[in-house]
This record gives sequence, structure tokens and C-alpha cells, in this order.
Amino acid sequence: MDELNDRPDELAAVRDLLSMPGPSSETVDAGRARLQAALAAPPQAPRRAPEAPQRVPARTTRRARSRWWAPVRNGLIGAASAAALALAVAVPSNSLIDLSPVPAVSASAPPTARQVLLAAAIAMATAPSDGAYWRTSVVTGQLILSPDRQYVVKRQSTRETWLTRKNGEQDRWTGRYLGAKPATPQDEAAWRTAGSPSHWQYPADVTGLGRVSPQALVESAPGPPQGGPHRVAWRNAAGILTKQLVGWKALSTIPSDPTALRAFLVTHIARENGAYVGREMEAELRESCLEIIAGLPVSPEVRASAYQILASMPGMKPEGAVTDPLGRAGQALSYQVMRDGRLSDERLVIDAESGLPLATETRSVSRVADGRDVEIGSFIAYEQIGWTDEGPAQ
Repeated sequence: MDELNDRPDELAAVRDLLSMPGPSSETVDAGRARLQAALAAPPQAPRRAPEAPQRVPARTTRRARSRWWAPVRNGLIGAASAAALALAVAVPSNSLIDLSPVPAVSASAPPTARQVLLAAAIAMATAPSDGAYWRTSVVTGQLILSPDRQYVVKRQSTRETWLTRKNGEQDRWTGRYLGAKPATPQDEAAWRTAGSPSHWQYPADVTGLGRVSPQALVESAPGPPQGGPHRVAWRNAAGILTKQLVGWKALSTIPSDPTALRAFLVTHIARENGAYVGREMEAELRESCLEIIAGLPVSPEVRASAYQILASMPGMKPEGAVTDPLGRAGQALSYQVMRDGRLSDERLVIDAESGLPLATETRSVSRVADGRDVEIGSFIAYEQIGWTDEGPAQ
């Protein structure tokens, strides 16, 4: 964490400003008017720099844990916040900012991918690191073409897991299929034209339809709640670290230093998939870092270092303030991944205040029967990630 410790004021400002709600349109207009007046005015003698604002005292562990589990607030970044962010990251952390004369930095410049990721790393490093259970709650979804290729269907499911280190207690899970429906009003109109089906039977060949199994039956109605013992630990066939059953002792050996963690991941990637080089290794390394941030019960320092590795990698582009599939506001970073021989556009959405990932999304373009281009893909939206003393309902 040396790089973060070298610039605590600068990166804390980035994190704080990313999480601020946007100003009203009246505030933005007034600020723009003042800036235009300053540009038109003749040069003046330098003014005395304002005193730096007082820092908010650090939160206690108990309070931090409650914030960690609170829903992410729904606020967007406005023009004034973006301008302040651009200024904050354009000067050394020990410099005072004076808007007279007008600085050369563009007030509309969005934060870079590196700035967003390092700000998330700082937030993540102070997350709670203890509790009775490691709890994750996710909503997964897919955007798929209807079997007749007339419209897009959106289906969703939810899953929650509790992993515990307590002797004699079992890990548990609950989940539910949330149903399926047309994805947009335009899709709903096409669905009505097709007779408003309540289920969709897919063919053996699902090429181009999206992430749906051959001969799958997709129901529009939600399914019953399910749950039980979570017997396979945190296995995830798509991951590198969780490809095999992993114990608590093995997780504790994952290094927290960014350089050591990168070497550790590269070794594991090569062991599982061969000696990848270039873009292939970058893609696998990025996926492993995202897996650490979103899925593994490791220390906050390890997760913060995973963000630092992402910040050092090329190919991630900032998209600014967006809403995730659950309607929550966050900062988005896009990148491309080769899947099944085709480039796929993917996006990571981060809550800048907590450093938590809000969602990962995959999108690609397909075409319905009437020639309209549509988006298909999938997403994982993270509702809760982290330690808690609250156990599963028995």
C-alpha cells in the first residue's frame, strides 16, 4: 500500500468527491456564471488561499461495519463535483488551490480509470475485517433473445451465502428465481404481438440468442425460495483462485502487497491455464482481481491491492457516473474481453465511497427478426459483500 500512503490527501479527495451527490441545476448555472465573469475580468492580485476544510474523524469499527452493510446511496456526480475533482487531482497534495488566475485544467474533465480505482482502494483498505459470517448477496440476470428472435427477454435470480469459520457450523445459502419479462417497452410491444407468452422453450441451437442453455424452458413466473447447506465452499468454475475448494488457511496466505499479489496471481494463472502472455494474461489477471474484490473472504488489504493492480493495467476506460442494473449510482469502467472467440464489452460499476463493486456487466449487440439492433448480455449486481454478525435464518 506504499503508493496509496504516499498520496493520502489527494486520493482521499478523489474518493470523497466521487461519492458526493450532484449539485442542483441552479447551483451549476450560478457557478458557471461566476466562472465566466472571472474569465472576463482583468487580472487581480493573488488572493489569500482559503483555509483547508477540517477532516471528518475516522469512523469506529462498529459504525464502519454498519455502513458497510447499508444500501449504497443513490446520488449522481454533478458538474461542480467533477470540476472540483479535476482540480484536486491536478496539483500536488500539499498545494493550495486558487481559482485566480483560472487554472488550465478543464472543469468538465472526468476522473480517469486510475483515479477511480485508487480511490476505491483507499476506501476498501479501511473496511471491517472481522465478523461471524462472510456474507454475499447477489442478483444475477441475463438479457436473451426470445426463441423466435422477435424481442429481448430479461430474467433474474438472487442468491445469498453465509460462510463461517465457527467450528460445528455449516455454511448456508438461499436463493430464488425472480422470473422473466420483456426487457424494454419496445420489447414488451413485440411480446404482446407474439401473443404474450408466459414461458419460452428454447431450441437445441441457441447460437446468437445470448447466455441461455440449449432446450432451456424459461418461465415468466418467479420460483419458490430455496436454500440449504452450502457444501461446496466458495467454488466458482469461472475463477482462478476459487476453481478448487479453498480453505480458510489457504486464503490467509494470499499476499497483501500489490507486487507480491500480482506475482502470486500470475503464478496461479499459469498453473491453471498455461503460460499466457500479453493481452491474454492481462485479461486473466483482471478477472482474478475482480474475483478477489467481489467474491473472496480475504483481508481488506488484499482487496485494496487488487484494486491497485487493476489501476496499473491498461485497457480500462472511465465512463463516469452511471446507474447499475439495480438502479444504484456509481462510477463505471469499461473494458473488452475475448469470449468464445468474440470481443465482448464489459463494465465494472463501483461505489466510490465504500470501494465496493456494485455490478459487473457484459454486453454485445444482436439483431432481432425485424432488423433492429439490440443489446444482449448478462450481469451480476452485488447487494451485500463483507463480514457480518447476522447469521442466516434457520
